[in-house]
Amino acid sequence: MFSNPTFIFTFANVAAVKKALRSEFPEVGSSHADEALAASFGFKTYAAMLQVLRQVDESARVAIGVDHYRLALRLLELGYANVSPASLWILMLAVKVPSPQYDEVTADTVRAMRRPNAANSA
Repeated sequence: MFSNPTFIFTFANVAAVKKALRSEFPEVGSSHADEALAASFGFKTYAAMLQVLRQVDESARVAIGVDHYRLALRLLELGYANVSPASLWILMLAVKVPSPQYDEVTADTVRAMRRPNAANSA
């Protein structure tokens, strides 16, 4: 099972994810990409996502996961049958977002916390 890539929930990051999606799959229309991304974040509609995004954009560090299965399912519902969940997962992992989840110091701290202890350490 793939883990879901996460992003800080900002207008800039959502726009970067949408741009990457449309670059990889140019047949996906702009409004369809909006609706599919909203579904991948767990919203029923793009309008519902916008309501929350307006409240948290840049004022809070809200991380949100991209569910690549929901993204693929919504794209399928919108008529895009050639988009696989695996290709979406790979794409979402590769997206470079303008507002990173961690600054460099925090990223180093998180990496250190996830690093396993040596077998002979006390």
